[in-house]
Amino acid sequence: MTKRTRPALATHYSGPRAGDRDLVSLEGRCSVGDNAAEAIAVRDLDARGCRVTGITAAVTKADRLKLWLGEVGPIEGRLRWAKRGSAGIAFVAPLVDEQLEVIRQTAAPAPTAEVIPLRRRPQLVT
Repeated sequence: MTKRTRPALATHYSGPRAGDRDLVSLEGRCSVGDNAAEAIAVRDLDARGCRVTGITAAVTKADRLKLWLGEVGPIEGRLRWAKRGSAGIAFVAPLVDEQLEVIRQTAAPAPTAEVIPLRRRPQLVT
């Protein structure tokens, strides 16, 4: 009797991204369904979606989201994924160039890590 094996589940998407995203640091607001808007932080952005942190309400892929990105909004979106405090949101209608430009002018550049690599000295075995 042969043992059946199941295909391994993918733990993350490794295919090509649909488009390049701009790394940003922007304050925004998000409301889930008919709930009140809460503060979020936008981490990256393109015309079709963004990655945010700070959504504390329970969200499913079926829920309607309304986003305010800086001074631009409301923008309707849907949850695409959620992992480790971040959420990927796809906009129902892509942002137009004028909206993207306003958001980019409002957003601060994403902070870069200023890490100095340390070299460890080889340990002597005695």
